[in-house]
Parts: sequence; structure tokens; C-alpha cells
Amino acid sequence: MKKSLLSILAISLMMVSCGDTKGENKADANTDANATTETAAVTATECVVSGDVVFVDLDYVMAASKFNATEGAALKKAMNEFDEKLKKAKENNDTKMTNLINERNKLEAEAAKLNEDYAQGLITSLNAQKKQEEIQTKAASWEKKMSDYQDSAVKEENKLVKEEQELNEKYMVLMNQFNKLASMAIDEINADNRYKMIVNAVSVVKADPSLNISDLVLERVDALFEAGALNL
Repeated sequence: MKKSLLSILAISLMMVSCGDTKGENKADANTDANATTETAAVTATECVVSGDVVFVDLDYVMAASKFNATEGAALKKAMNEFDEKLKKAKENNDTKMTNLINERNKLEAEAAKLNEDYAQGLITSLNAQKKQEEIQTKAASWEKKMSDYQDSAVKEENKLVKEEQELNEKYMVLMNQFNKLASMAIDEINADNRYKMIVNAVSVVKADPSLNISDLVLERVDALFEAGALNL
């Protein structure tokens, strides 16, 4: 009796394709049932169901890779330190601005009271003039503090912006380096063109987990990184 097309497809999807990472064949086409059972026990990093289309979770590969544990961890630490520096700079600037505003309000209140006392005849013209000169001196000092604060804030902001740009550039370089490693790993894995299409997991809505080659890619990415494939 002829097999249906669906039956043929089902059988083809059950074919196992193994990465020859250790230079050994995990199963032979003519092995008996016991050998077939042993083949099924091979780890996921060495075998994956063969098919025209497989997928890889690049986010997972990046997070779990030795590349990320070294290069990525160093950059993450630098970014965290920058975030903390940014937070402290904002807190310091807010405190300085609050103090300046309070000082200005105090001067304005002092000037208002002087005008009120003078209008009510509670202070002589001479004393009022001396008091006014004192307030003007304090106001000039306040303006100098405000000017210095603004200049300092602008310089600090420019420095932080430059540092943030450098970190963003380092992040882009890091991702480009990882993408290169991942691309090299995928090219090696698919050197025999066993897969007609390899897609990123972000584009996959639903798929058989056996079509996931992420662990294979991770294994190769780590090997390439440790071998100095990036030549950094």
C-alpha cells in the first residue's frame, strides 16, 4: 500500500541530524534497535531534528555565551557605574538648585521686609540704605553662585553625554562582535547545507522544540570565541 504524503513528511521530520563536534558518528544507518536507542540519548547540543527550517534564539545564545560572560559583563559593569554616576549628578544638581532657590527666596523676603519697615517708618533712611546695600551685596553673590552652578552643570552634562555616547558605541561594537561570532558559528554548523533556512526565534510564533539549534550555535560561539576568532 502506498504511503500518503503526510506520512512521508512525518517520517522525514523524525530524521536525526547530529553535529560531529567530537569527530565521532553517533549512529549508523544500519544499526539495530539498541543502537537507535543510544542515539536518542545523545545530548541536545550534539543532535537536532533535521528539517528544511530550524530556528535559533540569539538572545539566549548571547546571554549564555562565554563572550557575554567576559566582554559583555565588563560593559554591563561600566554601564551600571555610569547610571549610578548619572543618578548622583542629578541628585547633587537638584540639591544645589534647591539651596540656590531657598537663598534667593530669603533675599527677596528680606528686601520685602525692608521696604515694609521703611514705608511704616520703622527704620531710618540711613539704616535702610545700609540694609539695602547689604542685600544688594548678597544678591550679587547669589548671582555669582548661580552663574557658577550653571557653568558647572553644563560642563558636567557635556561630559556625561560624551561618556554615554562612548558607552553606546561600545555596546554597538559588542553586538557586532557577537553577531559575527554567531554568523560564523551558524555557517560552520550549516556547512553541509543540511538546513535550507535558519531563522531567529523572535520571528517564530510556534515550532517543534526539536528544531531549536540554539545550543548547537552556543557551543560553536563559545569555541570560536575561546579560539580567538575575533582577533581582538
